Amino acid sequence: MAKKRQSTKSRIVKAAWNLFYKNGYDNTTVEDIINASRTSKGTFYHYFKGKEALLNTLSNLFDQKYEELSTAIDPEMTVYDKLLYLNHELFFMIESSVDLHLLAYLYSSQLITKDKKSLSDKKRFYFQWVTQLIQEGLDAGEFAPTSTAAELMDIYAMYERALLYDWSLFKGKFSLTRKSDKLLPHVLDTFRTGL
Repeated sequence: MAKKRQSTKSRIVKAAWNLFYKNGYDNTTVEDIINASRTSKGTFYHYFKGKEALLNTLSNLFDQKYEELSTAIDPEMTVYDKLLYLNHELFFMIESSVDLHLLAYLYSSQLITKDKKSLSDKKRFYFQWVTQLIQEGLDAGEFAPTSTAAELMDIYAMYERALLYDWSLFKGKFSLTRKSDKLLPHVLDTFRTGL
């Protein structure tokens, strides 16, 4: 039962963000989201108070992408290469399907909200899975044992947030994916050599 509820909520979130990207936030109605997600009005309002409540669900969309990738990633890859792959795929998804203005709004709202900050919630699949991968890298001797997996995860997440913030700040004037493909290896090289 919990799985069905989660998949319904995920379907609403995914439909909403697809519509926000395609039509813009202001031009998307709750009715549009209900139709696109193939749910009822009652079901929509069971999960969300309104369209505004969906703005903080962008991290859910990111986690959905990571869950998809977790089943598709080559287990033979090094952890270093897995992290490069995951970042590339996530940033490509963001660049090609997330409205830049909404991403900027999410970032600004995370700074002032009194509610849970979804981007830094350590219970998210993103934090749990990537920390586990980094621990595998430490255990295999791929990363220097000068930091814990949690400390390295903090650096990795901070890098991703910083680049997303910069991309938003400069209104998408550079390719998020290409920039990260160029910069992330330098961050991960410090994981190998130690901090």
